[in-house]
Amino acid sequence: MSSRDFLEHFPPRPRPNRVEERGSTEVDRLHGMTDAELVSLTQEGDVNAFNLLAGRWESSLYGFVRRTLGDAEDARDVCQEALVKAFTNIRKLRDGGKFKSWIHYIALNLCRDRFRSPRSRAEILPYQEGGAEDAVGLADRPGPVSPEQLAETADLGELLRGLLTELPSEQRTSILLREYQGFNSEEIGEMMGVPAATVRTRIYYGLRGLRKMLRERGIDRSELG
Repeated sequence: MSSRDFLEHFPPRPRPNRVEERGSTEVDRLHGMTDAELVSLTQEGDVNAFNLLAGRWESSLYGFVRRTLGDAEDARDVCQEALVKAFTNIRKLRDGGKFKSWIHYIALNLCRDRFRSPRSRAEILPYQEGGAEDAVGLADRPGPVSPEQLAETADLGELLRGLLTELPSEQRTSILLREYQGFNSEEIGEMMGVPAATVRTRIYYGLRGLRKMLRERGIDRSELG
């Protein structure tokens, strides 16, 4: 099977009779396993265990990639590719307890590849969670936004998601991984290949940049950070 075919058929089907041989108690036991235990089973060839891992973290992964890239279709493609890479390289993961960090690391590198494309950089849009796919973010509007326009168009959370797209990519990524995905500075540093202190610095300057952009729009959010 080619890599293209594999992508189109992901997630892979369970091995024949693997599920049938398990009773409901065994299935429940799988669902109650830790990431490390599921990774261990996957490394032994249990596709069902990986499917559980994928289902456990796909929402978090998609949220991160969606906010990073801004485009829903691109985000789905990256998430699928990240899961395929994780499945095919699972034996390289020594600490199964770090699967969440590892799968986000894979997705982060795929996002970076997309950012290197001039087309991707030109078309990146702010992510408005729960809104229409073609909604225009407030950050795309010229000039300051009045409080009245804010009230009519979006809440502060949506505004912040739009403003995040204006930050340098490393600052934006650090903030997304901490504020939306719940990683700490040490975990983010491992993913980005920098010391934890560098991550904290990026978050500090990123939040400072957000405060500045909010002030320019007539909003004082000094409690950020």
